[in-house]
Amino acid sequence: MRLSQRFNLYLGAIFIIGFLILIFLGFRSNSALLEEIGLKEASYMSKDVFDRLYESMRRGGGRDENRAIIKSFEKINGIEEIRVIHGPELNAEHGLDEDDLPRDRFDRQALDGKTHAAIEKTVDGHKAARFVVPVIVTRDCVECHTTKPGTANGAISIMVSLKKYEGVIAVFTGSMLLWGAGVLVLSAVMLLVAIRRRLVSPLESLKEGLAAISRGELDHKVRLHTGDEIEELGSAFNKMGQSLLTTTTRLNDINERYTKLVDMAADAIVLKDIETHRFIEANPAATVFTGYSRDELLGKSTEDLYPREKLSEYMEIFKRWVYDGKGYLHDAAVISKDGAAVPVEIAASLLEIGKKKYIQEIWRDISERKGFDEKLKQQIVELEATVRKKTAHLEEAYAKLKNSEKKIVESAKLISLGEMGAGIAHELNSPLAGILSITDVLLGRLNKNDPNYYLLEKIKDAAVRSKYIILDMLTYARPFKGEFEPLYLNLVIKATLAMFISELKSVSIEIAPRLDPELPRVYGNKGQLMEVVLNIIKNARDAMAGEGKIFITTKVGADDGREVVVMEIRDTGPGIPAESMDRIFAPFFTTKVKGGGKNVGLGLSIAQSIVAEHGGKIWAENAPGGGAVMRVTLPFAPEEYQEVDD
Repeated sequence: MRLSQRFNLYLGAIFIIGFLILIFLGFRSNSALLEEIGLKEASYMSKDVFDRLYESMRRGGGRDENRAIIKSFEKINGIEEIRVIHGPELNAEHGLDEDDLPRDRFDRQALDGKTHAAIEKTVDGHKAARFVVPVIVTRDCVECHTTKPGTANGAISIMVSLKKYEGVIAVFTGSMLLWGAGVLVLSAVMLLVAIRRRLVSPLESLKEGLAAISRGELDHKVRLHTGDEIEELGSAFNKMGQSLLTTTTRLNDINERYTKLVDMAADAIVLKDIETHRFIEANPAATVFTGYSRDELLGKSTEDLYPREKLSEYMEIFKRWVYDGKGYLHDAAVISKDGAAVPVEIAASLLEIGKKKYIQEIWRDISERKGFDEKLKQQIVELEATVRKKTAHLEEAYAKLKNSEKKIVESAKLISLGEMGAGIAHELNSPLAGILSITDVLLGRLNKNDPNYYLLEKIKDAAVRSKYIILDMLTYARPFKGEFEPLYLNLVIKATLAMFISELKSVSIEIAPRLDPELPRVYGNKGQLMEVVLNIIKNARDAMAGEGKIFITTKVGADDGREVVVMEIRDTGPGIPAESMDRIFAPFFTTKVKGGGKNVGLGLSIAQSIVAEHGGKIWAENAPGGGAVMRVTLPFAPEEYQEVDD
């Protein structure tokens, strides 16, 4: 279907639809107007009837006078029907009359106090406005009727004919349709003429221009003088033709230069069909490179020019080139006509020509560079060996430096604690000595049956316990000088808890020791081992955020075929995060907030160093039921120390 025919069809459909909508809206508005006029007239008429009947009843007129009034209204032109409907009370007062009874549900609803207004059909098929209004009893009516005020004692039904209005509307509608049809036809004719002149003819000119362009006449011009968008379209068409002419000229120039560039390139350039893997184009350098003539080379495929041992690798990379659109192959080779494998480096790219895809490969001879690379690799291997030797020495020196750093930190800490402990001991030992002396004197003066004797013994025990706690603290804080002695690990744990138990109780942490009483002795330094126990307990305390339980267990175990003393300290905290498990013994590593001289991350690092110096091991893991477990193993003291009494 031609464009002009489509426009005629579309415009005709639009006009017809618009005309039908106009007719529909006209009918709706006429119907609404007819209903409004009829109902208003019926309402006014019912009010007149009611006023006349009310006036008659006030003068004392009876039923006959009322009927006469109704008859007079029925004679008015356009009145189809007027009825006075009596309710049960009026029927009881004046007797039952068939003409006064309600005929339908609207009459009965009016007796219930509801007004009805609607358009209905008459017997002859014309429309009529029916208005049924209830008669409400007022105080004046009570003098003659027994009905209560405010109730509906009857109703008036009036039906007004709308025949004359329908005739007027029909004449108006006919005129409107006639004039509308005339305007529609005239508008359609004028619009079609305008479309022909302003749209179809210019489009035909553009069509001729496109045909000229398709024939290669890129300098063809269209001349449109419509003064609107069509003229702008013609101007754009002329610009497009000029642009195509310019672009075509440039492409021809580029094609000529590209051809010269490819032909003069030092690297071999070939074009390969993706599906057949055959060469379809090659530059002169490719023929020189392979030793084949151009015709011979274009008859070859991938299997003919690539070594068999590298063919599978090449095919995999070739698929990748097709998928990615480009790529490289650095370690490749091409077999020349004389059978020699020439090492090459291939740069590939995907080209689309005439809706078909090809792979362009650029081969670069790397024979000289290959030899240089081999020599360079050999030198690199020698250099790496030298670097490894130097690195081993550096790592050894670094390890010694880190060990020295640890010992310096530890020594500084212990010296500080030693000085502080000495001051505390000096301040506390004197009053404790006085307390013990006075307590002994008082105990000597009292009889054992005296009630105060028991209290003095408790004071003496507390003073003695304080004295030993101070001695243990001094032992822990005293700078390490290498003195090792046989000792019981259980006593080390008890001495540490004696110093730290009050702090743990203040934060609602319970200690649950399960110490093996038959535990053999170990050989070590009491102060250093106390530091190991203390650091582990502090970490457990911090992990539980001040509330929980710490289980301390000692037993005999085995490690690498030898018997050892095992200490396990388990808490009920959240456990050690997996990402931190391998780093918890690293110096200065901590998951707690640093600052103020605390939480510098040296506790477990120092503990590991101390255990290692005692010939033992320390490691951490998460308990199956939750919480972290720190395990320490220490070797037995030599057998000659096991029989020595404490």
